[in-house]
Amino acid sequence: MKTYTVKVSRSGHANCDSLPLRFGIHFETDQDIVLEVKSDLGPDQRYPDRFHAEATFIDPTNAKAHEQFGYFVLEQKSRDPQPSLITVWRGDRNTEYGLSTTMRSLREAGFVSTADLLNMHPLYKSGAISDSPGLVKYLSTSIAKTSIQRFEAVANLAKEETTKAIKAMEAANEEAARQTAKAAYNESVAREAIDAVDQLEVKAAVQQTEIEELKAKIKADEAKYLIELSKAKSEGSTATLSSAHTLVAVKEAVLISGSSCTVLEMGDGRKLQMKTITFDKDGSITRKAVSYIGRRVKTTCWDPIREPGKWSSKGYFRNVYLTE
Repeated sequence: MKTYTVKVSRSGHANCDSLPLRFGIHFETDQDIVLEVKSDLGPDQRYPDRFHAEATFIDPTNAKAHEQFGYFVLEQKSRDPQPSLITVWRGDRNTEYGLSTTMRSLREAGFVSTADLLNMHPLYKSGAISDSPGLVKYLSTSIAKTSIQRFEAVANLAKEETTKAIKAMEAANEEAARQTAKAAYNESVAREAIDAVDQLEVKAAVQQTEIEELKAKIKADEAKYLIELSKAKSEGSTATLSSAHTLVAVKEAVLISGSSCTVLEMGDGRKLQMKTITFDKDGSITRKAVSYIGRRVKTTCWDPIREPGKWSSKGYFRNVYLTE
């Protein structure tokens, strides 16, 4: 787990305001505390030397202290060996930021002391003083009449400063989000471009391989057709070869005239049929046809030598071959 040894300045806002009210802690001298980081929240969007973290810590000056959790704003100057604590809070950022601004302004104006904030810690924990209006309301009951006008002026100025600061933080966060999104988009575009080139190269290689494989299959089928043609002639027939068309679909086990048939649907609209019990007992021709769907093919049909087109003209087929 990441840890930070953080310097808490004796006269700083964190030691004089934030720690007393929110945690009931105040150090009489500069003090180091150790933060056990639970979540590293990254850099501050307005101050380049600052960063944020959610962490736990224990008061090193109190032997009976328990571990406490907070949202820390830290500052790391290049000349300093360790980060310094700017402020720390417990709850919602905007609410707590307003509370910090108000109590610091009122303390610096003399309306509340660090000792007062320490005494008010139980009220903070109970929720009675958990935001800027709650603090102002609590303190206003003890302000002398002669100081009310000045008190209200300080409180109003703190409110205005809080509003401006929160708007500035939100604008900085929005700009950071835009820049992050822009950087992510640019990286995505670059990666897509690289991937596209890689994919094109892979696709080209795959396509070339597929073309070579297809050519080899066509050559093999041409040889097989010659074998079929020779066999047909030995039986007094000719293996009539059709023109080339795309094989659109293969329908299996189609019942035609009481027989189970394989039916080919061709790109020119023709439907060719084969009685499987007679011509494709092992289903090898049907399986081959299925593997050729979407390809240009030629089909054969055995016609008697002396009766050209007798069966081929009726839409029968005997085999199917790949072609260009």
